[in-house]
Amino acid sequence: MRRMPHRTPGYRELLVLLGILVFAASLTGSFWVVFLYSVLPLAPAEIAALFGAGALVAVVVATGMSRAATVPSRTAMIAGLLSLAGTNLAFAFLPGPPLFALFPILWGAYIPLFFLPWNVLFTSETRAHDRGAKLAGILLVSSLATVGAPFLGGVIADAWGFPALFVLGASLLGFDAVLARTVAKGATPVRLRWNPSALGRGTTVAYAAQGGIDGVLWTAIPLATFSFVQEKVELGLVFSLFALTGGVVAMYLGRWSDRIRHRWRFIALGTTFAIPLAVAVALAPNLAGFTTANGALSATLAIAPTFVNAAVVDRLEGEIGPVMLTREVLLNVSRGATSVALLCMFLLHVPVQLAVLMIAVLLPLEALAERRR
Repeated sequence: MRRMPHRTPGYRELLVLLGILVFAASLTGSFWVVFLYSVLPLAPAEIAALFGAGALVAVVVATGMSRAATVPSRTAMIAGLLSLAGTNLAFAFLPGPPLFALFPILWGAYIPLFFLPWNVLFTSETRAHDRGAKLAGILLVSSLATVGAPFLGGVIADAWGFPALFVLGASLLGFDAVLARTVAKGATPVRLRWNPSALGRGTTVAYAAQGGIDGVLWTAIPLATFSFVQEKVELGLVFSLFALTGGVVAMYLGRWSDRIRHRWRFIALGTTFAIPLAVAVALAPNLAGFTTANGALSATLAIAPTFVNAAVVDRLEGEIGPVMLTREVLLNVSRGATSVALLCMFLLHVPVQLAVLMIAVLLPLEALAERRR
């Protein structure tokens, strides 16, 4: 019997999988920190420790995936989605020590299990003439998927409680796993390898900076928001405003960069606009100023990483698997290190909002990515 040839899911199919994931993650994930802080309750330093442990688990899982000759794309993505669904179920039914033990394992495993094969498959669908625009499509889909999700999450949590919200999120992720089983049937196995020397020192630093920024966004922003407003519906509305990112702008810049191919100019543009906005978020005196500054920051923050990825793949188009594995490890090591730094800051009673200044410090490092066409 002839074996069916491997078939890589198409660009649109992969975006659909991502869109459902992002919607579900935004619906519930926006309230994880709020739940940990206000319901259990944990101190900010303890929350930072949980996220840091999750980043460490992500590094371990990604490293383990690199040891295999190939990783089955469909199986890994489904496992990642189910891990995130399990994270939400743990929030719904296992508050206390069982949640604290399971959260870093399930959430940390989800990141590389889903995103490593997804990123390899997705990036393989791009070429030099359309890479910037297609990678920017991730931002556009994420924007559309998250605009109303946190607000809806706030409404559900206010009406039926956090457990109902988390169960709904798990159900959506379960549906996405079923869809992935169909969409990614026969998907090409991915080859992953640790190879930082291929990236170059500047790009390695840029990825590490991006991971550090993620670490701040995961904990400091939700906690700072909670200091201004505590009602679930209002929190959801504020988080939804944050989600109005610059997806459309990124698509335009992506197409422009595909024409001229000088990706570094767009990396520099993203960092230049984002630095003063990060300072504004950290120093905002009231909710209106905080919301405005953070919404603008969200609109610009993902621009530089998008073009760093485009520039790297332009150089290493035949090595997408090693690029994505190395990137994933660097991101999560840096996320974990930033969580430790935040933990120390919170133990020293540094105001949570001021921790956002770390973003302004890290952003210039993204512009160190190699200036190659």
